[in-house]
Amino acid sequence: MFECLTSLMVGNPLIAPFIEGAPDGRRHSQNGLVIAIDISKFGDVGDYAREVDRLAAAIKSLPRADGVDEILVPGERGDRVLDTRRVSGIPLPAGTWKRLEEAAKPLGVEMPETI
Repeated sequence: MFECLTSLMVGNPLIAPFIEGAPDGRRHSQNGLVIAIDISKFGDVGDYAREVDRLAAAIKSLPRADGVDEILVPGERGDRVLDTRRVSGIPLPAGTWKRLEEAAKPLGVEMPETI
């Protein structure tokens, strides 16, 4: 019932309208919710961190489906993308670059040849 902690908390239900076949139920929507929890109020933070690491290792050790090279846990893909972009930069669509050039010109900002 993750929907209860996300979509319903921000007043934008997604699953029920989809299941019910509501006209807007099939259009793309997304929600976000941030919950801050002080882990130390529930127990030792070091123990918690070790158990999170243990859980991640257990998940990653599960048998993989055919054609799956690696099981990733939340954050791993994003960390890899961040590492790549720190080295190679953030790819921008040509249209975005063109709009940036157009916005920079009247301000006298010189755009680099490449980034």
